[in-house]
Amino acid sequence: MRILVLTLFSVFSLSAAPAALPPRVSPELTMERYGGAPFRLSQFAGKVIALAFIHTSCNHCQDLTRLLVPIQKEYQARNVVIVECAFNDDAGMTMAPFFKVFQPNFPVGYTNEPSVKSFLKWDDKKDGILMIPHMVFIDARGMITADHGENGFFGANTNNNIHAVLDQMLGKPAPPAAAKKK
Repeated sequence: MRILVLTLFSVFSLSAAPAALPPRVSPELTMERYGGAPFRLSQFAGKVIALAFIHTSCNHCQDLTRLLVPIQKEYQARNVVIVECAFNDDAGMTMAPFFKVFQPNFPVGYTNEPSVKSFLKWDDKKDGILMIPHMVFIDARGMITADHGENGFFGANTNNNIHAVLDQMLGKPAPPAAAKKK
C-alpha cells in the first residue's frame, strides 16, 4: 500500500511539473489581439512580465483574470506588466464577451495550443496534461525565472503567491500605501 501511495504521489507531482525548469531564456511568443494588431512578448522587453496562459471559458482562469486586474494596478509603476494568453480553440470568438465581462487592464491575446506548448517546452508524453491556468514569470533580462502550473500555486493563496514571486523578482515589496504619501 505504501508503494502505491508513493507511486501515485510521484505520478501526480510529475504531471504538474513544468516541462523546462527555470531559469531559461524566454522564447518569443506572438499573440493575436481582439480588436487590434497582433503583438509579441518581446514588445515588453525590459519589464518584468507575469504571463498567464488561460482558456477564456475556464472558471479558474476567469478568477485569475479578476485577481490580476488589481495586481496590474499595484505593480505597473514598478515596471511590471501582466499579459494573458488564451489558447482554447474558440479563443478568437470568445474574446469579445471575455473583455466585456472581465475588463482586463493589461494586454490579452490568443494563440493556439501548439504555440503555447512550444513556448513552455511542454511534451504531453513526458509532462502529462497541461493544466490551466499556468503562469510564467519573466525578468527584465528576458529570463523565465518561475514557471507555475501546479495546483499548489493556484487556489486560496494565488494572490499571495503572485505577490511573493513579483516581490522576489523586484528585490523587495512595495512600500505600504501610508509610506508612499509622505
